[in-house]
Amino acid sequence: MRLNFLFSLLCILFIITSCNQERSKIQTEKDYISIVDRDTSRLHLVLYKDRFHGKIINTKPGGYIVKGEINGKIVGDTLEGDNLYTPFKWANQKRAPIVLLKKGENYLLGNGIVSIHLGIPHFMPGSINFDDPKHTYLPVQK
Repeated sequence: MRLNFLFSLLCILFIITSCNQERSKIQTEKDYISIVDRDTSRLHLVLYKDRFHGKIINTKPGGYIVKGEINGKIVGDTLEGDNLYTPFKWANQKRAPIVLLKKGENYLLGNGIVSIHLGIPHFMPGSINFDDPKHTYLPVQK
């Protein structure tokens, strides 16, 4: 009886670990930077097959720093997700949608009309625009 239980437990663990191997393979991990006037934005991206996550740090004059965690899905050459960040000198975190378009080696930060559905902000379908990006992220050479 005990041997059957241990064998069943090992089989379940084997199935769980084998199913998660494909998802856990990192395709790319890279750092990017964008400098606009006196604002600097750093982007660290970890890309998987159909998902991404990373960190974004925005630095403005006067020591104004905003750090955020980004994650979402990859649709073609577009990264769609959300940015969970803590505004400068705030105690609570806020969530905002983020969309990045891969153009060559660079990423363009898009904008659009923000809508909130079930407490989660996202861009309205068809409103995403990359014509005048706020930031163009260039790869950092190490």
